[in-house]
Amino acid sequence: MLPPPTILFADRDLSWSRSVRAELRRRGAQIEMATTVDEALHQVATSPPDLVILDDDLDGRGELDLAELFQSALPDASLVLLESRPRPAGKRDGGPLFCSGPRPIASDTLLSLALGAVGHRLHEAPTPKKGTVLCVDDDPKFLKSMTRMLGRRGYRVLTFEDPELALEAIPSAQPAMALVDIMMPGQGGLELAEKIRQASHDQVPVVFLTALGTDEAYYEGHQHGARYLVEKTAGAQKLIDVVDYLAGDLDPVEREFLREKL
Repeated sequence: MLPPPTILFADRDLSWSRSVRAELRRRGAQIEMATTVDEALHQVATSPPDLVILDDDLDGRGELDLAELFQSALPDASLVLLESRPRPAGKRDGGPLFCSGPRPIASDTLLSLALGAVGHRLHEAPTPKKGTVLCVDDDPKFLKSMTRMLGRRGYRVLTFEDPELALEAIPSAQPAMALVDIMMPGQGGLELAEKIRQASHDQVPVVFLTALGTDEAYYEGHQHGARYLVEKTAGAQKLIDVVDYLAGDLDPVEREFLREKL
């Protein structure tokens, strides 16, 4: 029987492929990570991978042709190249080169490429169910975008414009976390956060969403028990990192990696 494969993810942003790494670990793969060319080359030298998933705009690239560099260093390994610009897919002596096309690519597509390269050395594993995310905001468009974005990552999302209805849903929904707009008419997010903590016996961590990334907002948020405060203008990835950390089924390696990032 062949040993489990080693897969190196060399990408300046390792957040978006977190679910793919988790799935590959569940199937038995050994996962290594790097965010710069130097880190990736060090991993290659110390523990040569069977598959490299490589960002073509990796930090420290300069004028290097990364595909050529890693193909030369690992003639028997497979390479998935995550490209800013598409190039024709091709083959090389010693192993296949899979080009993903323009970024970003779907997680399912990346997983399929990885399984196509080393799947014969992995086993099947059930995918764990992710937690429920309670989201409270007076902006229905924002709630819809949260449902779409987090739903694509496997989360069950319960959205409410009315804070009282959100509180009533907690006992039956048993959410893993709550996303709360800090500025809402009527019952504001700060007051709602206190009630969520009481209703859940402090078992539901609250994350405040705010359009105001001021020191005062951060202070008030933490004073009212928020685990994190995320600016709505910070981009989707910051919010996904926080949700994955609080509600995702992360293995110890991914959890520690994300904890240090947050």
